[in-house]
Amino acid sequence: MASGDAVAAHRAYQQAHLLAPQDAQVRLDLAAACLACGMPEQALEHANAAAERTTDWRLHLVLAAAQQQLQQADDAARHLGLALTEPSLPDAQRTHALQQQARLLLNAFGDASGAAQALQAAARLDPALALEADLASLVADLYLGGRTAAQISTDFVALAARLRPPQPPNKPPRAPGKRLRIGLVSQQFCASPVGFLTLGALSALASHADLLYFDRGAKLDWAQAAFQATAYRWLRCAALNADQLHQLLMAADLDAVIDLSGWTDPTALCAMAGRPVPRQLKWVGGQSSSTGLRCFDGFVADARQVPAAAVKLYTEPMRHAEQGYVTYSAPPYAQTMGAAASSPPKPSGRPAQGVFALVANPAKISEVTAAALRRLMPTRLVLIDQRWRHQGTRDAARRRLGSLLDKAEFVTPANHPEYLQTLQALDATFVDTLPYSMGLTAIELRLLGKHIAAAPRSPGALMCERHCVAHLGAISFDHHTSLAAQLLAWCRT
Repeated sequence: MASGDAVAAHRAYQQAHLLAPQDAQVRLDLAAACLACGMPEQALEHANAAAERTTDWRLHLVLAAAQQQLQQADDAARHLGLALTEPSLPDAQRTHALQQQARLLLNAFGDASGAAQALQAAARLDPALALEADLASLVADLYLGGRTAAQISTDFVALAARLRPPQPPNKPPRAPGKRLRIGLVSQQFCASPVGFLTLGALSALASHADLLYFDRGAKLDWAQAAFQATAYRWLRCAALNADQLHQLLMAADLDAVIDLSGWTDPTALCAMAGRPVPRQLKWVGGQSSSTGLRCFDGFVADARQVPAAAVKLYTEPMRHAEQGYVTYSAPPYAQTMGAAASSPPKPSGRPAQGVFALVANPAKISEVTAAALRRLMPTRLVLIDQRWRHQGTRDAARRRLGSLLDKAEFVTPANHPEYLQTLQALDATFVDTLPYSMGLTAIELRLLGKHIAAAPRSPGALMCERHCVAHLGAISFDHHTSLAAQLLAWCRT
């Protein structure tokens, strides 16, 4: 186990269990080995058997890890909580448990402030986590409000100043006149906002430049296959640290690189901060606001998303796309939406009176959103997101929604096709969230011809606050060729 040979360890623990079938610690060791081998069902079985004879903190951590892999978020959170109440839990394991708790709170339960608090507790034990903890607090402010756009931008600049980027050696530029080599860095080259909003333009761009994908994710689906079809080269680099990624970007001999992660991948952002490539652009992905860095030669947006009054909030030079900073590529199971992208339909008729729906990560449901919903006085409130299946999500949301949650109906689509079918079938007014607005969801609702209620936003608001109203003002979402031409031009000069 210590040498990382999980298969051999699993085999040895199986033999030990045969020799000592009543030994709870051996059974727990076997459960941990199953986890290391990617067998969470077997791990859960062995850990539950060990629980009949022991209840120490290690048991709770193994159970929590198995339940997380099996997407049993409520049970995992309970066992993490039990482990954290154990006074004998060593600091290293306590830190890890707090990090796992934070991920559950944010990703499963939509509790951004709870996640930030857990990471702050972890950072008190391990100061190396301070930047991650402060980033989590900043994300909670983005979701829940409470601070001005100028304050948020200032904090991102301060956070960016704490990065320690690798220093590039002197390197001669590539010979002029050659076909451009453009790098793309993301964790989301898949069916995700990055996938739906960039695939069309990148497919067009691939006709004029060599695209090198630096894939920091692990999801394989139809969208990743579509991205791979446009690739000159595909490099899987999820496990690389900032220095290693920086060196890889330099070795690729790129003319330009486009970051599609932002602060959702601080490691990649740190690698970019060292300027490994002559031209660097920031585009879709973690694009809620400025990165706070000055290593980028352009922040790709448009005049609706970032009007002139908001440009001062960004450290990056602004690059305004003429027809909109994103396009939409319909998935194979929603071809009608692809046809609608050229001319989004206007909502037909009137939506059912008193019926309102929220389609968002529950973390975006702030007290401001809750207040807006109360003013609408819904007779029926439909909450749509896979996370609502967790009791922890509903408990976290009750602190903001209060009694509104008592009249809510929860719809938890299992996948994107089911999600789109749910939106199509629902006769309701879809309410935008405040301050963090709908992005991809607003586009999909427009293409489905749905009614959207979105409050006006200040021209000086952050980009994430203007997503929905800006997408409502877009004429079309199929200008792949023209957007690709602008990206190519910005990658040249």
